[in-house]
Amino acid sequence: MEYHYSIKEGELLLNNRIENRLAAIAEFLFRLLKLVMLMLSFCITVYVTYLIFRECIVEATLSSCIPLGSIFATFGSAVISVISLYCNKQISFFQENLSALHEQITDLSSWKRWPFLKRHSREKVSFWKYNYYTLHNPQITFKSEELCLTVALPTCTADFYDIPILFNTVKMFGFHKRFSRSLVGHRDRQDQKDIFVFYCTVMIYRNIVRYKAGTFFILIGSEFVLASIIFSFFYAPAHEVMLRVADYVRMIFAGM
Repeated sequence: MEYHYSIKEGELLLNNRIENRLAAIAEFLFRLLKLVMLMLSFCITVYVTYLIFRECIVEATLSSCIPLGSIFATFGSAVISVISLYCNKQISFFQENLSALHEQITDLSSWKRWPFLKRHSREKVSFWKYNYYTLHNPQITFKSEELCLTVALPTCTADFYDIPILFNTVKMFGFHKRFSRSLVGHRDRQDQKDIFVFYCTVMIYRNIVRYKAGTFFILIGSEFVLASIIFSFFYAPAHEVMLRVADYVRMIFAGM
């Protein structure tokens, strides 16, 4: 009996079609969007920290601002330390599950993405002329009696951010019942291996989801630490800036 999955190896392809050129541009715009979202997140964190300082600080002196800032910094540092340990644990599980998957699938090579390679990239070959490249990770296609599910196999942390991790995780959880049903009634060890390969792939994606959730909280904690440092030493001028910004916003809405 044949396996209920198939493997397509990873590769870096020269692809100068217009679709790939547009994809390279879209990826660049997406990086800009992430930068904007990061700045927006920091602005929100700074504003929340300012509201807390405004309620707690009666007199804007260093002797009153620094203790409150140290509380914020200590809390943020503790959150960062604890969640960093959690993220490192998820990375370790990811590597162990990936290694187990390579041991289970005999025809899966040890192909691994070099972290500096982008999903869509270009290389200048002459004046105003570029070659465009597309990076494809190894792909696993699971086959049930009704449907097939194809997901990319992450091989390094760079894949965590340009593969649709959450979307693929949801698809695998939805496909689980169909895949298990297609193996019911078979007692062959090969079928047992099929379901193990599927579970291992699900766990790889689950480790990545948990890792990315942890890095999000680390980011928030880092922003609070930085904001607390700013307000500890520069609360008075920051308070003046906040008041001017609030007046400017009110003027804009009043004019509308």
